Amino acid sequence: MKEEMKTSIKTRLNLFPNIKAIVDKLDENILDSFIDDALNQAEDDGFTEKNIVMGATYLTAHFCHVASNENSNIQEQTAAVLTVKYFDRGGSDDYLIEYLRLKRALKTNTSSIRFL
Repeated sequence: MKEEMKTSIKTRLNLFPNIKAIVDKLDENILDSFIDDALNQAEDDGFTEKNIVMGATYLTAHFCHVASNENSNIQEQTAAVLTVKYFDRGGSDDYLIEYLRLKRALKTNTSSIRFL
């Protein structure tokens, strides 16, 4: 069953255009470790067989994003003589935000969680 979930997560990751290129660069063992970690964390957070793949996919995407060292959370402002770079959203990314939203949905509506 866990292997089926891992395969499903890998398939879903390839549907995210911004993550696909990152996933393709990762060593298979590293990706498998990220998926295992995400599945374990999602299970600890209350995701069930019904929705664990959805949550673990977003968490795996977050792990891949962090590991890729992509600086998409850096914002840049340029004035005539000055450039300022700063982190936006406290170093978070859209994948972690979606995982946390799904996790909150587990607490408020235990019958189902959905992608909005």
